[in-house]
Amino acid sequence: MTGPAAARRLLTRVDHDAVLELTERLIRTQGHQDLPTHERAVADLLAEELARRLPDDRSEVSLQAVDGDRANVTAVVRGGMPGPTLMLNAHLDTVPGYGMPDAYRPVVRDGRLYGRGAVDMKAALAAMLTCLDVLAAPDVAFHGELVLTAVAGEESGSAGMQALTGGRSPGAPTRADFAIVGEPTSMRVARAHKGAMWIEAEFEGIATHGSVPHEGVNAAYHAARFITAVEEQLVPRLSGRTHPVLGSATVSVGVVRGGDRPPMVPARCSVQLDRRWLPGERHDGVLEEVRGLVAELEQMDPRVTAVVREMEGTATFVHAPLECPEDHPGVVLLSEVVGEHLPGAGEPVGVDFWTDGALLAAGTGTPTVVCGPGDIAQAHSLDEWVSLDQVRAATDVYVDFAARYLRTEISGRSAHG
Repeated sequence: MTGPAAARRLLTRVDHDAVLELTERLIRTQGHQDLPTHERAVADLLAEELARRLPDDRSEVSLQAVDGDRANVTAVVRGGMPGPTLMLNAHLDTVPGYGMPDAYRPVVRDGRLYGRGAVDMKAALAAMLTCLDVLAAPDVAFHGELVLTAVAGEESGSAGMQALTGGRSPGAPTRADFAIVGEPTSMRVARAHKGAMWIEAEFEGIATHGSVPHEGVNAAYHAARFITAVEEQLVPRLSGRTHPVLGSATVSVGVVRGGDRPPMVPARCSVQLDRRWLPGERHDGVLEEVRGLVAELEQMDPRVTAVVREMEGTATFVHAPLECPEDHPGVVLLSEVVGEHLPGAGEPVGVDFWTDGALLAAGTGTPTVVCGPGDIAQAHSLDEWVSLDQVRAATDVYVDFAARYLRTEISGRSAHG
């Protein structure tokens, strides 16, 4: 049995109750930046589960050191015939509980699974592990390799993906022929997302007493003129730059901070921007465009002095956009599979949020999309949840797509039926 028929046969073997149970165990296992060991407990649980389920003769499970005791988890299932490498990727960590009641006590209610990490992204992780488990059955053969990479620290600097793409472990896969990152997209195929840059413009003036403001230089006034320039010049300019599935580039003033007391002319005032940039824009060009606004202000008023720099939140590495061509065979097939399982959802889309997928694509050249269960709106919230229908759909889509992409064959010697 081969092709779509084999894929349909494999779908009958998916135990959706077991996927839910594994997701609940992952939620109970804390893994975030506020813990001394970060997400290591989640990595150990996942590695043990993979080692228990996958056959020794066709698979390999390994830990890749990231930072201290932190680790990525990689599992490889070999299909037995030459062919492409398909990578499924998820992150191990979550944000902390942040006041969410019973954050690590999963509860199913009204068709939803509640708990920290339910949607971001332990349901996707459980679905991906199940995909490897199903395709590793003794009567299943396929072309190429199926790889799961579960990385550390996506929520706090992407240390795990940087280690994975940097190839610091000899056994770590550094490139695949196609990759799916399981961040929540409601199972739409997101073939692109915007890049991210946080920018600070810090204006310097001369402090003086508030009763004689003309004897000083008010940094807040300069900052205000800069904000006006952002709104009246940069925003319209960016609205004219568009992408087929991402819309326009954007900029937003997020923080304005300056001054010490009302009766003092402020000597410093900073303006912090969130800039979302498109494929085709350059990282250095994004920063220079903002510097250009300040240069215009300096020409109009020589007293304007400002330093423009990328902030620490994005400056540790380039948070580049992600784009996979709409005609890439992986995109075409995945969209077809999603449309079959979720009618009306098969058209590729773009998402506004940034993901580790951009690092994977830029660092290794792997064509990468984002496709995972649930809605990003529930991520990091105080009632984080994912619908059980989405978890079921994710598991079925991953298994169906992997079976077709890797041209799976099923022999007659399994006890699965």
